[in-house]
Amino acid sequence: MASMTTRKNGSRFITFRCVAGQPRHITLGRVNKRYALAVKVRVEDLVSANIHGHAPTDETVIWLKTIEDRLYEKLEAVGLIPERQRTTLGQWLDEYLAERADDLKPSSLNKLAQVRTKLLAFFDEDTPIRSVTPADAADWRRFLKELGLSEATVKSHSGNAKTIMAQAVRRKVLDESPFSELKSGPTPSRYTRYITPDEIERVIDACPNAEWRLLFGLARYAGLRIPGESHILTWADVDFDRGRLTVRSPKTEHHAGHEQRIVPITPKLMPLLQDRFDTCQPGEDHLVTIGGKGALIRPVRQIWKRAGVEPWKRLWQTQRQSCEKEWAMFFPQYAVSKWIGHSITISGRHYANDVPDELLDKASDYDAGTTGLYGSTQSSAQRMAQ
Repeated sequence: MASMTTRKNGSRFITFRCVAGQPRHITLGRVNKRYALAVKVRVEDLVSANIHGHAPTDETVIWLKTIEDRLYEKLEAVGLIPERQRTTLGQWLDEYLAERADDLKPSSLNKLAQVRTKLLAFFDEDTPIRSVTPADAADWRRFLKELGLSEATVKSHSGNAKTIMAQAVRRKVLDESPFSELKSGPTPSRYTRYITPDEIERVIDACPNAEWRLLFGLARYAGLRIPGESHILTWADVDFDRGRLTVRSPKTEHHAGHEQRIVPITPKLMPLLQDRFDTCQPGEDHLVTIGGKGALIRPVRQIWKRAGVEPWKRLWQTQRQSCEKEWAMFFPQYAVSKWIGHSITISGRHYANDVPDELLDKASDYDAGTTGLYGSTQSSAQRMAQ
């Protein structure tokens, strides 16, 4: 069905007859005989598929995915295979970001744009996407480390690059993603500062007004994400009678069933809500209106100083972690994870990776004066006396 011929100068070519019976030639150049014979076998399979209208064998399909563009183009020229899609890396990145512009939040879209910038800082924009190899992807990850980025940031960029390339595979732009094996995913924080009940009470007492007190209360006593969840709360979300708070979550709303959650209004949070409600102006519907990150730094430093507490990193996230840890001292973890707004797996990876001294004292019944959201514990001696 196909034959291999070697010219006097050592150049080889494959000859076959197309569906119409016309002879066709594929010039291979000066290649070794074994390679030429292997190509001949694949050509025969493709010719048979074209003549009889069946698909090529799996081995031939895999072979087509791995051959270089030059040979692929020669097979295209004689009508054995369709034209290979030749999308450049820059074209695909622009196409992907344009497609996601309507269904992603600005912050998420910005993260993808950052990945595009990092990819094109390493790869040429006109690089054929099919030419990128797993080794190239690994080199790109090392390039990010050499830029001085943290491991968490590198893993974040790698994860987004994997998502972008996985979509290219689904769209048949790629046969397989060269980024699929990159190390990615969230990095558990090593920062384990626990804000004790006494510390947060002193901080709240040092706040200048009811709104500031409530903002700290929502972070430490309700575990809300600040400002994403706290600043969209309205008084319609507060059930004073039943002691419940309806929290809408922009971060997780794209997951079915996670658009909102119910959080208990603890005894320490209730008076802060009531005080804020009593001081609200007519028509003031939102619980918190305090400005953005830049407007918070100086007032928070002053509050810490007046309270006499040691400042902590990650202002709101650390309070959210501390809230979950304190809840976990009193309630089953499945309930705590539901209230805090993430899975038990995430709790173990990011939140419950450190045991505060308060819980150790509680377990050993060491401190009769230990207090928390739900009152004081008693020592063994006190119970025996009673």
